[in-house]
Amino acid sequence: MPLPNYRDTFLQSLQTLKGLTGDSGEYVRFRWQAIYLTRGQFSYFFRGALDGTSAGFSGQQIDLVSGEVSVIPAQSVGLYGATFGLNEAITAYSGPQKSVIEVAHAFTEASEMDYHPEFFYVRMNLLHTANDSKMGFARDPRLRENTNLIFVGLEDQMTSELLEESDIARWVAQEKPMASADWYAERYYYG
Repeated sequence: MPLPNYRDTFLQSLQTLKGLTGDSGEYVRFRWQAIYLTRGQFSYFFRGALDGTSAGFSGQQIDLVSGEVSVIPAQSVGLYGATFGLNEAITAYSGPQKSVIEVAHAFTEASEMDYHPEFFYVRMNLLHTANDSKMGFARDPRLRENTNLIFVGLEDQMTSELLEESDIARWVAQEKPMASADWYAERYYYG
């Protein structure tokens, strides 16, 4: 069975992330994190938060060979996300590990073949501003939106097909949308 295509979910998450790299009139409060583990020498870590009038954003590039850490603009999450989007196949992780680094290690350790995957972790907790279209009936009736997902990028379709037939396939989403308490995109609720 072919791996579900999560490219549209990734692109939607990336579009939302790009809008969260500065002050936003759409959200009263937000907190987000994005981690991009490449198949190359560098990995990227981004964070952002807005709580009323207080905002903070950061980005880091880590050289996995030398261990050197460089500060980069948080706004570059869009650029590096677009780079991840060049993967021919993008699916989602649905296994037991809880951090993207543990997931990357598990893929490496459990595989007889190196699939050279890339991983892009997105976690967003968003509280929308109050307007008529996004109001509920709870005490705090604002719409909340959460995403917690690790995207798995594979260079080409042939690698994707090999992964589908491996033991590691049990760790990627088998359906779209996937039903999981741990991994989800755009989960909305009021309260």
